[in-house]
Amino acid sequence: MLPVLIVQNDPQEGAGSLATLMAKRGLSQFIVQGFNAPYAELTPERFSALIILGGAQSAYETEAYPYLEREMALVTAFMSADKPIAGFCLGAQILAAALGGDVCAGAQKEIGWYDLTLRDEAADDPLLKGHPKTLLSYHFHGDVIRHIPNGIVLASSEMTPWQTFRHGQKAYGFQYHAEVNRSLLADMCRNNESYLAANGIDADALIVASQPHLADFEHHCAGILERWLDLFSIAEEVR
Repeated sequence: MLPVLIVQNDPQEGAGSLATLMAKRGLSQFIVQGFNAPYAELTPERFSALIILGGAQSAYETEAYPYLEREMALVTAFMSADKPIAGFCLGAQILAAALGGDVCAGAQKEIGWYDLTLRDEAADDPLLKGHPKTLLSYHFHGDVIRHIPNGIVLASSEMTPWQTFRHGQKAYGFQYHAEVNRSLLADMCRNNESYLAANGIDADALIVASQPHLADFEHHCAGILERWLDLFSIAEEVR
C-alpha cells in the first residue's frame, strides 16, 4: 500500500494516536515538515492519503509563512485525485482555506477541555456513527473557521461553530485535537509554555487536569480515526 503523507507544522508535535493506529495497521507514514517539504515530489499518486497537523501559524499568515500556500496546493491536488484528507487544528484551517473558506482570529482562545456537540448533519456521517452527542474534548486554538463553500458542519462547541466538517466524501477537518493522546498533549503544552502563560494557563496544571478526561476522549476519537483510515485502507485491501 502507498504511504500516508503527513505534514507537520511543528517539528515537536506529531500525529499522536493517529500515528499509533496507522502503525497497528502496518500503514507506512511519510512525514515532512511544512516549512521545508519537497513539495514538487509530493504528488498524490505517490500516497494513499494526506494528513496536515497543527502548529502556531495561522492559515492567513501566508506572507510570513509562504509554505502554507504550498500546503493548500497539496490539498487541492489530493482533492482532485479523490484521495482522503484529514486536517487537525491548523491543518483543518489550511484545508478550509484551500476550499475557499474563511479563517480568522476568534473572539477568544479555546484552550483546554470544552464540550463538542454533534450537529444533525452528523447523523448519517460514516465517521461519526456511535459517537456521543456531546463529548468533552481537547482544544488548543485561537483562530476559527467561519465558512467553507459546500462544507458540511458536523460538530460544534459553544465558542467554535466549525469544529468538525466534511467536504465531499473524503476530506475532513477537525478544529479540536481528535488526534491527541497523553504524550502529544504533554508535548503540546510544554512546547507552548510561554503562550499558555500569556493566556493565564499553567502548562503543567493543564497536563494534570487533562488526565481524567483522556481515556474516554481517546476511545471515542479512535473510532473516528479508524473509520477515516478505512476510507483508503479497506479500499486498497479489496483491490
